[in-house]
Amino acid sequence: MNLLVSLRSEMLKTKRTAAFYFTLFGAGVVPFILLLNITFDDDAMDATRNDPLNGIFKLVAEMNALVIFPMFVVLICTLLPQIEFRNNTWKQVLTSPQTKANVFMAKLLNVQLLVVLFLVATHVFTSVVLIASTFIKPDLNLVNQSFNGYVVLVRALNTYVTALAIFGIQFWLGLRLKNFIIPIAIGLACWLAGMLMVLEYKSSFATYFPYSFNVFSISPKHVHLLNQVEWNSFMYAIIFLVLGFLDFRRRRMSGI
Repeated sequence: MNLLVSLRSEMLKTKRTAAFYFTLFGAGVVPFILLLNITFDDDAMDATRNDPLNGIFKLVAEMNALVIFPMFVVLICTLLPQIEFRNNTWKQVLTSPQTKANVFMAKLLNVQLLVVLFLVATHVFTSVVLIASTFIKPDLNLVNQSFNGYVVLVRALNTYVTALAIFGIQFWLGLRLKNFIIPIAIGLACWLAGMLMVLEYKSSFATYFPYSFNVFSISPKHVHLLNQVEWNSFMYAIIFLVLGFLDFRRRRMSGI
């Protein structure tokens, strides 16, 4: 069984769960909150009144990068690998005609597809909010303003790359631990600690703490460290995914 067949099998399993709808729901949280603010708060757009079109995308990207996206990565990277534990189907999966490498890669790519879907859906929902805003607040004159798509794309890539370290760690924990509460608790506690290290304690160690990296993608004070942090995030992801695969490959079926 090749990798594409294994990936299709994983995607079919995901269709039977709430993961797909959970991804769309998570992507829609920030745009929905922004739409409520624009509708009911006359001062909601004051901070971006000079450039409301690009300002709305910036607001959504900052709120997502700081809170929603890291929490989504923690939850989805932990819960999807847990499908086999919950359904008690590891024995069936590992006795099927596919290698452990294919099983690992298929699950990895399946989670990545949902992570990318989250980012794409966020921008689609934000565009819907913009269309609604042209009717709710016509004085913003959004239709006649220039849109900087390059900046939006770079911002989304920065959000994605800085979360790779969390992705690698949480994916390993999700495969390793049968109890899903432990990896989620570890992820959320580390995410909170990471934010405090950057925003409250100004710790120099934050550039090496994986759960702090998402803050660097939105903080103007730390933008000069963004390239270093992104490389650190990429390297952490490679290291923990390799360790996760080696751990997954050596485990016996009875121990899973």
